[in-house]
Amino acid sequence: MKLVLSTLAAMLCASSLTAQAGRESAPPPQQRPLERLAAEQMLVLPVQYLTFADSLGWSQKAPPSRSYLSTVDDEIAYALTQRGLKRRWTMAPDLIKSVARNQGYAPDPRSLAAEEIRTAEKSSEWQLREPLASELRSLIALTDARYVLFPVEMRFVSSKGVGHAMLHLVIIDARRSQVQWSGDLAGMDATHFSPAIAADIASRLADLIASPVN
Repeated sequence: MKLVLSTLAAMLCASSLTAQAGRESAPPPQQRPLERLAAEQMLVLPVQYLTFADSLGWSQKAPPSRSYLSTVDDEIAYALTQRGLKRRWTMAPDLIKSVARNQGYAPDPRSLAAEEIRTAEKSSEWQLREPLASELRSLIALTDARYVLFPVEMRFVSSKGVGHAMLHLVIIDARRSQVQWSGDLAGMDATHFSPAIAADIASRLADLIASPVN
């Protein structure tokens, strides 16, 4: 896992993951900077926050926040499953169902104390604070996972009449309560808000990890 993250930084310039503000296109099929994560037992958490920093009025056109984030979670789960990751990865919708069956044992994965990693971008590893550290340990205890892929925030930005989604991603070693990497994934440009935006950002996330399964 450490090798994955040490090589990731050198490959970011060729991918759509950006730790600094900026805009990149989706990675070509042969460049998948997170592909070694496919061999890990991973827990994919639900997206926690939805924000609009656009001048296109998309906040009035989007569904209610929780409903839309559930759609994004479903699209991410679908895209990752299409890449053959379902066997080793626990997707957010399945985690939500598991927590519902074990009420009182783990926190609601849709309402985590994730403010500390909402925008933080650091090149080196760093320790999580409480209560998030304990919340994540409780959640991975419901799975076989050690590592967490956390799409923390979906935000919309725009410039000159064109908008796009930015998905803030964090990779965490939940057993050690250690953030190992964070960065932003940019979605497609669009002039209108549409359901295609969620599907596109999910597909771009999956593109970083694995090829579609034929």
